[in-house]
Amino acid sequence: MDNQYSWVQSDEAEKRSFKKPLYHLFGGLLIYEGILYAAVIAVIIAVIVFFAALSAITSGKISYEDTMDKLLETDCGMILGVTAGCVFLALFFMKRLTLPKIFTRRSKMTPTAFVILLTLLMSVQLPFAIFDEVIETLLNMIGLSAQASIEASQAGSTTISMMLYAGFIGPVAEEITYRGFTMMTLEKMNCGKGYAVLVSSVIFGVMHANLTQSIYAFFAGLVFAYAAMEFGIKWSIALHIANNFFFGDVLSFISDRIPELAANILNYGVLIAFFIGGLIVLIVKRKAVFGYIRENYHTPSKYYMWTFSNPLLIIYIAINMLLALLGLSKL
Repeated sequence: MDNQYSWVQSDEAEKRSFKKPLYHLFGGLLIYEGILYAAVIAVIIAVIVFFAALSAITSGKISYEDTMDKLLETDCGMILGVTAGCVFLALFFMKRLTLPKIFTRRSKMTPTAFVILLTLLMSVQLPFAIFDEVIETLLNMIGLSAQASIEASQAGSTTISMMLYAGFIGPVAEEITYRGFTMMTLEKMNCGKGYAVLVSSVIFGVMHANLTQSIYAFFAGLVFAYAAMEFGIKWSIALHIANNFFFGDVLSFISDRIPELAANILNYGVLIAFFIGGLIVLIVKRKAVFGYIRENYHTPSKYYMWTFSNPLLIIYIAINMLLALLGLSKL
């Protein structure tokens, strides 16, 4: 009985020791998200107050609604939010993980490896384009729609500032946050690379607070996390920018300026080409893929249970799930 009691005590002590850095990490992420949304709300309030005053001064000659819509498309709130959030995280993690450490170079990236990772990243676009349609159909059957959320996740930028945020500032901030502070903190838990990659990718997916985009973001996060883990965060940033800017904004910009039929052929042609390319990569590299999984994805289930039962992570997931549900509308 004494030996059994000692084992229980030892397991409880290990659990407390394991969960301590998780409270720090998840607490930091909650504050980061709070800063982000506070900045967005602050910008919206400032714009409302400014144009209410301007409309009163000009006796309504300025169109409040049109000007408001245009200004809110600038993504100024998001730019301010992620900038302030990253500054906060740098200070919050100062004693545990510094920015120079986050940007430490790992293995050398080769052109072939980068093309393979980009192909795998883009290969899931086609299945998720179909998945979006399936989810929308199922929701329609119960009188709901996620079309607004789907369109928001697929739409290209309409202003320069939106392009700068979605194509560059956002990817850099998200990689620093979720592959830098988040994944590398989890990596230091000594539970294996797979644990750090999977958990950080789940958090990255949840962060998008979008019923369909969150699931795609999880799979994209796996590619970003692998790139950051094996080659360094600058390469996950490069992949993220390629995904958002070149295959998001640039492709949307071209599609919007050619006939609809040509745009559909272009978009689906790109998606099909990458999907086929991804299948070929997985078939050709299957031994290397399974070997990597066997080597790095063997974390005991108790560590995942301790991680996902953390109250702060549960709050983080609940907040973003609620935001995702708010994106639904009635037909």
